[in-house]
Amino acid sequence: MATIRVLQAIGGLDFSWAPGDLVDLPDEEAAKWADGNRAELADQAPPAPITPDPAAPADNAPLSAAPNDPDEENGAGARSDDPVLFNPADHNVKDVLEYLDGAGEEEAMRVLQLEENAEQPRRGIVGQRGSVLERAQANDQATERAAEASRGGGRGDVIETR
Repeated sequence: MATIRVLQAIGGLDFSWAPGDLVDLPDEEAAKWADGNRAELADQAPPAPITPDPAAPADNAPLSAAPNDPDEENGAGARSDDPVLFNPADHNVKDVLEYLDGAGEEEAMRVLQLEENAEQPRRGIVGQRGSVLERAQANDQATERAAEASRGGGRGDVIETR
């Protein structure tokens, strides 16, 4: 048996689960529900609670960077726990095009804009803008079709059961 933590309200003919509910299911059934959207395995550690930093400014103090914050000293402005975004300037043309081949439209636009705003934009990348964006739109559509199938789309008026 495995325990899942419900993330979204889920209901069926003989059950109804609310967000936060813990539900015991057979391992195979729990794996089906624990997709990260509807539920997650409860034995996974929940997010750590946010504890106040004693060195943080008081609630009424103006917000400013800590004097020893290396990111602010370098002008980066990014925290070490922020996700690292793909930067085309750090890669050759082949690697950028391979990355863009699997990207969605929003990410492709972001990367292409960075490349176009570069001091010396590379023609091998910006010259393929149209085809890159077409592939990115197709990637988004394929992702949406997969998500729709996962949600039970296209099965008529039948209640989804799993």
